[in-house]
Amino acid sequence: MSKLRTLLKALWISIKIKGPVSVIISLLGFAAAFLPVLLAGYLRALTDALQMLAGEGGVPGKALKLFSGIVMLYIVQVVITNVQQYTVGLDEIKMERYLKRTIMRHKCEVRYQYVENYDDFHNRLAFIEEYAGKQMARSITYMITVLQLLLAFCAAAFTLWSVSPFIVLILFITSIPAALLSYFQQEETFRYRAKWMEEGSLAIHYFHIIGGGGYSYDGLQEIRHFALFDYLKARWRAIADEYIGKKNKIMARHIKCNMAADFLRSIVYLAVLFIAARAIYQNPVLGLGTFTLVFTLSGQLQNTAGECLVDIMVLAQNIPYMQEFFYLDKLEREVCPADSGEEGTGEITFENVSFAYPNTDNKVLQDINLRIREGEKIAVVGENGSGKSTFISLLCGMFDPLTGRIRVGGADVGSHPAAARKAVSVVFQDFAHYETSIRENITISDKLRNAADQEILELLQKINVDDVVKEQKNGLHELVGSFSEKANNLSGGQWQKISLARAAYRNKAKIMILDEPTSALDPVAEAQLYHNFTALTEDKTTILISHRLGITSVVDRILVFKEGRIIEDGSHKELMAKKGYYAQMYHAQAQWYV
Repeated sequence: MSKLRTLLKALWISIKIKGPVSVIISLLGFAAAFLPVLLAGYLRALTDALQMLAGEGGVPGKALKLFSGIVMLYIVQVVITNVQQYTVGLDEIKMERYLKRTIMRHKCEVRYQYVENYDDFHNRLAFIEEYAGKQMARSITYMITVLQLLLAFCAAAFTLWSVSPFIVLILFITSIPAALLSYFQQEETFRYRAKWMEEGSLAIHYFHIIGGGGYSYDGLQEIRHFALFDYLKARWRAIADEYIGKKNKIMARHIKCNMAADFLRSIVYLAVLFIAARAIYQNPVLGLGTFTLVFTLSGQLQNTAGECLVDIMVLAQNIPYMQEFFYLDKLEREVCPADSGEEGTGEITFENVSFAYPNTDNKVLQDINLRIREGEKIAVVGENGSGKSTFISLLCGMFDPLTGRIRVGGADVGSHPAAARKAVSVVFQDFAHYETSIRENITISDKLRNAADQEILELLQKINVDDVVKEQKNGLHELVGSFSEKANNLSGGQWQKISLARAAYRNKAKIMILDEPTSALDPVAEAQLYHNFTALTEDKTTILISHRLGITSVVDRILVFKEGRIIEDGSHKELMAKKGYYAQMYHAQAQWYV
């Protein structure tokens, strides 16, 4: 039943996507299923008419009419076939577009734990993009084709049955091996595709590191400097050879089996023609037209039966691909109630919050109790793996806490993540690069705000990142990124300045989060950021995460994380007086600047 539900669900999607023209052409396809039988009937009659003409007992006009009818039927068949192929191509493009939209939407709407590869999400999504989506699109065509083939088979079988039931049975039975082969081959292919996805991805990874297309050349200098080409090529070759070797072995086995099945069908077809010829020899009254009918429809019946059975088997084997695609519908979504329209506050509270990543027992955060007052400037410090980034992810509603409750801007993050995010403007450590103009890279953070160019330039000047725009020929309207017409990609530091401007542009947010906002900046630019910290954050509640403890001079309060807990909380002066963990970290860094 689950497979039937999957097929019906896929069919319903196809009907929604198809336009009226495609529906009409599909209906014409059912009418066209009778054309081969009509053609065979006309050919039979024409053969008998020509035989009579040879014996000087026929009428030339009748033969001419029959020939004209055959020509017209052929023209109609060719037109319908080509129109069908054209609409099928259009429908597959529409379906591919729908599948791409669905994948993008699901990736942006599912709970963030899946983005962190919960339930093997990355490999499953890669499998869907590479195989499942395409097979899903083809399966819709298969369903309609199977129905049309069944109709054509029944029409041809009914006609040939009147000549000899044995012909119909033998043609049908000998089509079964090819269909079964197709079924098992598709099943084997699906099984190995899923198994090899990781191996294939690894081979592609090594290829792109040393010579692939695209725009990521981050490691190329290191590869050249350390002369790693031969080493990396050998790794790629070993993985690729094993991967391709397995695929070739299966392909060779499939070709041998398919050749045997096709040979059997060819022998049977010749045997059927022999049966027809023998029947006419024994009963000349049947006439040569019967042989023409059998000759024409036997091949048609054999091909139709084979195609129909194969398509049914392929369709059955494509159900796992469809189910894998529909797996996306089963994923948990973020709960995003309608926005109340109310502006949030700048207060943040954590109440007994603990968190562990899915499928792990290790608590990354433990018993966090915290209140950050509106307008406070907070620094979050700690060693790598201490829980700082997880703290920010929870605060932004990317994950739900294992226990406890988080309120941001007056909204409960778990039940109202959209409202909580509305109150927050953030610069993530892994900030995005958008392939568009500098202006749009900045204004994208607040799509409802429509600021004039001068207003944006004043903002950039205020936070001291306007140098990025001044260096561009077209200013704010300069297209940037690897795919821009002039290949005008910005440096890491310039992109980080744009991300800071993007956060500052969202001026109605009451909270600002800056996660390692100076990681790509040079020391001078970093010093300028701290100098303009107040201009950047204004009266917003601000959380600043950094490994560099020089930030402590611009904040009111410092939270020190260690092993998932806040072990110290206070001002720089207070924490230094305690001579605890923070003081140790500060002195350890300070010695490098003395």
